[in-house]
Amino acid sequence: MWNLTLHSIVPKLLLNCLLRLLLIITLSGAIRPDLYPRKDIVLQQSSLDAGQGRLHTRLKYDFRTCDLVVHLIEAQDLPAPDPISGSFSDPYIRISLLPNVDERVRQSSVKRRTLNPYFNEYFKFPLDFDDVKDKTLLFHLYDYDKFSRHTPMGEVEISMANVDVSNSVEMWCDVQRQHKVAGESGEILLSLSYLPTAERLTVVVMKAKDLKLSTAAPSADPFVRVCLMVEGKKVKRKKTSVRRGSVNPVWNEGLAFNVPAEILPKVSLEVCVQDHDLLGHGELLGRCLLGGTDRPGEDQGHWKDMLTNQRKSVAMWHVLRK
Repeated sequence: MWNLTLHSIVPKLLLNCLLRLLLIITLSGAIRPDLYPRKDIVLQQSSLDAGQGRLHTRLKYDFRTCDLVVHLIEAQDLPAPDPISGSFSDPYIRISLLPNVDERVRQSSVKRRTLNPYFNEYFKFPLDFDDVKDKTLLFHLYDYDKFSRHTPMGEVEISMANVDVSNSVEMWCDVQRQHKVAGESGEILLSLSYLPTAERLTVVVMKAKDLKLSTAAPSADPFVRVCLMVEGKKVKRKKTSVRRGSVNPVWNEGLAFNVPAEILPKVSLEVCVQDHDLLGHGELLGRCLLGGTDRPGEDQGHWKDMLTNQRKSVAMWHVLRK
């Protein structure tokens, strides 16, 4: 009696399931696979460089916003600093997509005293999906130093032609020793301070290093021009003296601007290093942008440090780009 009842119930259950499935197809027009969760594709990218660590990231193209989304998850087993220096590792990562899609600097936060930093940060690059395969995604890892040049810890290079980002792709990549960063034209050390009682913003141009010339000239005659901008409009320009015959010039010159406290949040600075030319403005060797509320990365961090520590001078190295 029991077996007969069970055999009669099972076909009815199957029939009900089939009827429900047909009803869903009829109402929606088709089964939608995007409604069902799918696991990420996991890729491994190896390097011949041993002992440089690994980078964990996730890539996906957002068809709704037309952005390549880079989820920077973590790094593991990064190389330790020289034990003689007695310093700790404070790693951060700069992320770029070449050829460049815009002028924004994309940079992670700094993680203090660790060789296994966990970031969990997202970065977006606006571009058409058909152009993704022609790009190269670069991660440059640095050890942060507030008062000296940041130490390269390694790099990861991903050819986007080898990655299908129409679906989410999780990647583990071996970190390689860092090569020369494309598009960078040296570095400049700047100090910022704001005195609220006098409403004075002071930029001390300290020195530059490894300036790059596009010509075959053996050396340069560099000077620095600083433009004060309010809501993106240039309102004041000042410049340093010229340093003859050097790609590693030292200035230690202060340039002061009168900036009322109420407009300080709208202010940004454009710092340009130029090669002096008697016949014109000279070749642009490199530039960097500081301040502004919509500019992420190291330049923004320096500006925030200045605002947080008013009346104090805050120095930091900045990468120059053309």
